[in-house]
Formats: sequence, structure tokens, C-alpha cells
Amino acid sequence: MAEHFLTKTQIDLRQCLETGGVLMIEAYPALLEALRSHAGEEAAQLFAEPLLSRGNDQAPPSVSWYTEVQGTAQPFGRLDEAQQVALSAELSRLLRPVREMLDHADDGALVANALNISDPNDVWAVEGVPVIINWGMLPTDLPRDATARSQHYARTLGRFLPLASAPPVSEAERTAWRNRQATAARSESEPQEAASGPGVGTPAGVAAGAGVAGVAAGAAVASDTSTADADIPHTTTPPPADNRRVPLWAWLPLVLLLLIAGGTLIWLLIPGNRIFPDMAADRVITDEAALATVTDVNRALEERLATLENALEGAVCVDDGTLMMPDGRTIEGLTPPDPRDASDIPGAVRPATRTAILPPDPERVQVPDSTTAQETSSLLAHIEARTAIVLSPNPDGLSLGTGFFVGPDLLVTNFHVISAPGSEGIYVTNATLGGVKEATVLKTMGPFDSTGGDFALLRVPGADQPAFTLLEPAESLRLQSVIAAGYPGDILQSDAQFQRLRQGDMAAIPELAVTDGTVSAEQNYDDRARVVVHSAPISTGNSGGPLIDMCGRLVGVNTFVKTGAMRSLNFALSSGDLTRFLADTGALPQVVTQNCSPQIQRPIAPEASAALQPEPGAPAPELPRLPALQPKSE
Repeated sequence: MAEHFLTKTQIDLRQCLETGGVLMIEAYPALLEALRSHAGEEAAQLFAEPLLSRGNDQAPPSVSWYTEVQGTAQPFGRLDEAQQVALSAELSRLLRPVREMLDHADDGALVANALNISDPNDVWAVEGVPVIINWGMLPTDLPRDATARSQHYARTLGRFLPLASAPPVSEAERTAWRNRQATAARSESEPQEAASGPGVGTPAGVAAGAGVAGVAAGAAVASDTSTADADIPHTTTPPPADNRRVPLWAWLPLVLLLLIAGGTLIWLLIPGNRIFPDMAADRVITDEAALATVTDVNRALEERLATLENALEGAVCVDDGTLMMPDGRTIEGLTPPDPRDASDIPGAVRPATRTAILPPDPERVQVPDSTTAQETSSLLAHIEARTAIVLSPNPDGLSLGTGFFVGPDLLVTNFHVISAPGSEGIYVTNATLGGVKEATVLKTMGPFDSTGGDFALLRVPGADQPAFTLLEPAESLRLQSVIAAGYPGDILQSDAQFQRLRQGDMAAIPELAVTDGTVSAEQNYDDRARVVVHSAPISTGNSGGPLIDMCGRLVGVNTFVKTGAMRSLNFALSSGDLTRFLADTGALPQVVTQNCSPQIQRPIAPEASAALQPEPGAPAPELPRLPALQPKSE
């Protein structure tokens, strides 16, 4: 299995060509062996390794593509002009031995099917090395006749490996192909007649007086019967007995053709002119997607505004100073203390609503935590133990972001945090790790605009950290309270601990910053990713950090901010996409689906807090224990 994930594409199984009764992409092992045997390892690595998922009632079929080449990947259409020229030359070179396999009796069918791809941008560049995805497929709306396929081939791989017609995909077409090859071979081996052949050194097919039509016919034969770098066949004939030479006017068609070709080449070199159609890179957010996002966010804001206005009109301040909302709960979503319950006192833990007017203080939110002697801990301590700063030195300075643990020594962050060119290493630390530790990369998915993902899984040798539980909610998260945790750069600039760390003090740990807000929208983003849009402020440095609900479960990975004229939208990639990214790794985080029922300590007045402090040497009072969350059933 190839080691490096390239991209994932959704397909219709009707796109896939078949060979030997199976889908072409399922015959990859046979194709790989054939290419290695006849065309070499470089040609074999041209075709990305597919991992097919046939889909189900909820998800369409998809293919995850892998390659042995490591590095940043981009589709052909997103390369600049110089990169396209270089990749075209390299791809043409690697395809030449593949073209010779089309005549092979046993493996010709495999290669012919593989040379059919769905789209011009199915050619990718990985650090300048060409890799082909969606091979063995044709668009579902493309007629399967030879003419339509030939036109489609000319727009796709035909740009790099010209053929007179599309590679044959049926036995009848392969028979006709072999017959054409045999005819062409015979015509090349037969000597030309002196009366009709060209003079010494004249290209075959350009007979004296044949004109441009003869040149075109000769070129067509050459493109179908020889490799791209083969010499044009020449013929040598003795001069006539009277020593007459070819008249000068007979060279006129060739001179005209050379002038036309030179003019065309000059035109192509003029900036702004293209030999290929303009394939502008898809924008990260289309106008339609941006409009849908803003519409959803505005709807959520309108609902929240209505809730706040109703609360303002119906709020009542009771005798002890508590502000009660119209629904009979406090501003944090707690019910008033029950005078009949002797245990319902300041500091007692009670359930709250998950859509409170204001997010509760994370110091007082209690969450299950089996890593401590007690079974609960504060939400803030829960987050701090599982979140870390990620540092990656590079020639331009220091790339920094945030990560979180999904296993004892497995940490997730954003791909863009650790992918800066020239990075010298990746380092991780937090308050419970005991110092700075170097991390290694296990798997990546990115960049986001080309793959729909922005994840990196790191191993932190020597770490033994608690891990976040992942939430894949059965219901919408809209208007639920969330917390974003991370190490934003604008805060680190004034953090004395961070400055000491930069100066070489490996024991200095920066302070974790947390912000609260609510979920504004959940959307399918560009049909490749699920995102959670929220109001918890994030900025540079928060990338890769966790977005947490009030039960301490991870609901998203903070990734980017879209800034508009009036406000910024904060985006987190969904925990569901993260689960799928981790599916084939050693990370096995606990996944739950049930909604959050926050558990919050009642506020303690300052004078009451002092009175509740235990005497020196006295045992600490026990907090009520919460039931452990149940893992998601498979």
C-alpha cells in the first residue's frame, strides 16, 4: 500500500471501465505489475493507488488515492505556466514506454483502460512529480463511441501522449488498433519509388508537390506509429540518371509549413496566450457557498437576538441577587436551588440546559475525567491536559499552532501548521507533558483547497496524555455553547513564558487561551468537508486546536477564519471528518453521539468560599460523580 494520502474523490460507479469482469480500479495490482515489468518503476508510480468505497444509503461511492511520492500536491490546472510546462515534459517522458504497451497481447487492455481519465485536472503534481488519479474512468455523460472518446482523450492525457484515436477499450477496437499498427509497420519498411518519393533527406509523406496535405498525412501516421521522441523515418533514393535534382519550388510547401509552425510557437510564448484551456483554480469558497454560510449564520443570529430580547424583557432578579430568565433558569442555564434538598448548596453540581443565554464559567463546568482520582474535573482542567502548543521552526521564523491528543502519544493538528517549507522539526509541549518533546508525522491530509481536509496526525514519543472523546452528534449543534482552546499569536506576543521558551527555556510553558461562543451553523463545505461555524473568537495560532462542547467532547478542529466587511466567521472542520481521517491509523479515540447535558457547580459567594475551605490536613470534600459517557455503538 502506498504511504501518502493524495486526495479523495466521489465517483459514480458507472464511470469505471471494466476489465476481466471487474472494475478497472480494482485491477490495480495487475496494472502495477504489468507497468513494472514492461515500462519500469517510474511509469508504474504514475498511477495513484486507489482505495475504493462503494458507498451506502447515506454516502456515495468514493475513492481515496495514495502515492509513494511525498510532498505538497496540486492538480495540473492550479500550477503556474512554468510548472505546467515542466510537468508536461516529465509526464510525456514517462508515458512513452506506457504507449508501447498498447500493442502487448496480454497487458495492452489494462494499459488502454488506464489511459482513460475523467478530467484534465486528474493529472496532479506532487513536488514536481506527475501522478494520475481517476484513471480507468470516463465521465458518465460522455458517449462511449470512438469519436467522442477520442475527443475526450485529446483534452486529457492526449495533451501529453498524442494518439490518432482514443486507447482501445473493447476487443474489436484492439483488433483494429493492431491491424493499423501492422499496416503502418509494413509501409515504413517498403522502399519509396524514385518517381514519387522525395529527394535525399526529405521527410516521408512530404513528396515533391504533395503540399500541406501530404505533410498532414505523414504527421498523422507518425503520431500513431512511433513514440514521441522517435526520428521521423527518412528514405534514401539514388538520383536520376540525368543527375537532375529536386527543383527549388518543391521545397516551398515545407518552408511554408516551417514558417507557420514558427509563428504559432512565437504566439504561444506571448504572455497571456495558452496552448491549454484556462483551468483556473477553484476558489476555496465560491460565491454560492459564501452566501449559504452567511444566510445560515444570520438566521442563527436572529434566533439568538430574539432569545436575548425575550430574556431581557422577562428577566427577574430574586432576593439573593440571582438573575432568573423567563424559562425559570439562571443566565447559565441552572434551575434555582431547591430549598427542600439539603445537598443543593453553593458548590453543588447540577444539570444545566445546553442552550444557556451565556456559556457557563469553564472553571465550574464539571466533566467526566477518569484520569484523576475523582471521576470529574473542571472543564478548563480537562481541556488543558489534552491541548498542546505545536512549534515548527523554519527559515522565515517560527510556525506555531495548536494540537490536541486523541491517544496517549497521538496528537492532531492542522496540516498547514506543520507543512511550512524548510521546517527543521516539530515540537510539542503543554503544562502536563513535563517539557518540550519532538514529534514525528504519521499521516497528513491537505492542503484544504485541493483535498477538502486539513489534518495532520503526529506521534509524540514519551507522551502519555489523556485524550479527547469525539462527538458525532445525532442532532444539530446550532446555538449550543462551545469553547475554542489554543495559543493565538497575538496573546503569545505578551506571554512571558512563551518569550522564555523562544529563548531556550524548555521548561517554560505558554498559557492556554480559551474563548467561548455558540455554534452558528453546520454546513457541507464545497461538497468535500463538513464545517462548524461558531462565534468563539479564534486567530492565527488557534489553527489545529479543539472546539469543545460543555461536556468536554471534541466537536471540531479550528482551522480558519473568513473576515468580512462587518464581522469574522470562525470555521472548524467537523469531528466526523476527523474520525474518517483517523480511520486507517492507530488512533482509536472514543466516539459518542448523545447530546450534551452540562453539569455545573453552583456559584459560591466569596465569603462562603472562604468558609468552605477545609482545615489543614482535613480530607477534601467529594464532588458528586457523573456517569461516564457511553461510546458510540457500531
